[in-house]
Amino acid sequence: MNAAWRTALGGTTTLLAAAAFGFAIGASKNLLYAWRSAIKVPLLLLGTAAICAATYLLTAALLGVPLRLRALVSAAGSVFIALARLLGALAPAVWFLGQTMTPPSGPDLGGYPLFVGTGIALIACAGAIAVVHQTRTLQRELGIDRNRARWTTLAWLLVTLAVGGQFAFWLRPFFGIASLTGEPPFLLGSEPTVTGARNFYEVVWQFVRGVTLPR
Repeated sequence: MNAAWRTALGGTTTLLAAAAFGFAIGASKNLLYAWRSAIKVPLLLLGTAAICAATYLLTAALLGVPLRLRALVSAAGSVFIALARLLGALAPAVWFLGQTMTPPSGPDLGGYPLFVGTGIALIACAGAIAVVHQTRTLQRELGIDRNRARWTTLAWLLVTLAVGGQFAFWLRPFFGIASLTGEPPFLLGSEPTVTGARNFYEVVWQFVRGVTLPR
């Protein structure tokens, strides 16, 4: 198998892995959500990677890490390839949780907050693993000292969380809570959630604090 075929196969595998995770998330509601989320998760990873690549380069430069643009783009791509494949491996567990949780009923969210929190935690942990692994690879290849590599890892993690979290909010809905008054559009964008959250961070805070649906 030549290099072009290997690249194509690797890209296809990565997209399918991300789509499988999205399908498992959306299936907690219905098949419409499942197929929509199967499209959105790859879009989320590709969009976040594209935005983060430039920010990775800036943070690396500020921290004195000598990275060329080509190496940085390759590193950002490797991070999100690893992330997609990790999420794909977790898809069966997410599907099981979604099918066995207590569904929302009226103002009672049932097992929905735990399901959403678990999904967010899995994505965050998988992203952290992917970023840390790639930073260690760069450390070995470029001979970056350990402390500088650690600060670079921390900066990249924070950037990835900030960008990915808000981009995910814009791509809503992945889950079923937005459909209380009928099927929502494919994208909700900046529209507030039914609980009044206007960004990703407010959503997380509401679930941590405890939130119920409006009556």
